[in-house]
Amino acid sequence: MKRFEPKTGASIQDIDPYPGVTGAERFFAILFSKIGENKKQVLFGIGVLFVTVLTVVSWNEYRAEQFRKGTLAIEKVEKELALSPMTEITDKIKKYESIASSYSSPSLDIRLSKTLGDLYAKNGEYQKAAEKLEYAGKKIDELPEVKAYYFYIAGNYRESANQLAEAESDYGVSVSLLSSRKNVSGFYAWSLYQAGRLKLENGKKAEAVDLLKKVLDQDIASPSEEFKSVRELATYLLLKSSQGN
Repeated sequence: MKRFEPKTGASIQDIDPYPGVTGAERFFAILFSKIGENKKQVLFGIGVLFVTVLTVVSWNEYRAEQFRKGTLAIEKVEKELALSPMTEITDKIKKYESIASSYSSPSLDIRLSKTLGDLYAKNGEYQKAAEKLEYAGKKIDELPEVKAYYFYIAGNYRESANQLAEAESDYGVSVSLLSSRKNVSGFYAWSLYQAGRLKLENGKKAEAVDLLKKVLDQDIASPSEEFKSVRELATYLLLKSSQGN
């Protein structure tokens, strides 16, 4: 059997530069050797990593500062408006819109969305109001009940703007968010009713009937007058749909 013979003049060190070195010591010896051989590439990679980390940290600090400054601006406007209760709604809207456009912060945008949504609705700008509530509902990191509330109110605003398809969608989101929440059966029932009512108006009878029947399926130990009302309304629509009216 032919034996392997090193080339003439080659030594064991030429074949294995780290004879007798094992374990972690050998690993780091090889690692640093490779780093030395590829110094330019390694330095470039370190530079890119450093710039990336610095950019992310700086961006987060910038947004935090924007939120802080924006919050102070909101507090200032709120104090001004408290001292001037007769301020026109349009002027209030302009003040809050100015803050929204002056500071870049997702958290601030969410906070302003509810305020501006309410003001737009009071000013009869229902589509804008709905858009603000929908934005907040999508972005807030809160319990499903809170998110559902935003979409439910947005559905009301869409209806006021005569945007029935969008209203149906918003009520539908509220239903889906509340479907697994057993502690809000009353709110869930109203969401089911509103979604069913809009589906009926939009010509989706089968889907509407399914949702309205779910209203009647809600089991509340001590139902309030409000819950009794939604059951009555759902029953009325079911009877109406069964008569083909």
